[in-house]
Amino acid sequence: MDEQRFTDAVRQYQKLLLHIAYAMLHNEHDCADAVQQALLNAWRTRNRLRNEQAIKAWLSRILVNECHSILRKRKRARFTELSDELPAPPLADNMPLHDALERLPQRLRMPLVLAYMEGFTIAEISEALRIPAGTVKSRMSQGRRRLGEMLKEEWKEGEEC
Repeated sequence: MDEQRFTDAVRQYQKLLLHIAYAMLHNEHDCADAVQQALLNAWRTRNRLRNEQAIKAWLSRILVNECHSILRKRKRARFTELSDELPAPPLADNMPLHDALERLPQRLRMPLVLAYMEGFTIAEISEALRIPAGTVKSRMSQGRRRLGEMLKEEWKEGEEC
């Protein structure tokens, strides 16, 4: 892949990469670091990309790997400073849905974010997360079901007030 096509792709998917990083890391500084390192890794290995039509999933996979690396480092360091975390951006002005989505485990949240917020296909999610398409569908189904349960509980609590 030549420099110009790589640069054009990075510009096209810049917001997508930031959304993916934020969905995994919930920290602006870590997101910036993850995206920067992922793009550096992608730049270094851009000639290995065989199918340029798959660049979206390829960049996303590199970023997901980098985010996992940052999460492992956090876990080892037991770094949990809430003051560094920013509130997540609102989800179409639907705070109950946004809050419920944030409470989902990452393995259920990521396929939903990639599919419904970023427009990924099942195949692209499968490639980006390196899990079978059936697992993507299963996790999306579980995630939707749990979101529904959480939102139903919130709605019931709101009725009681």
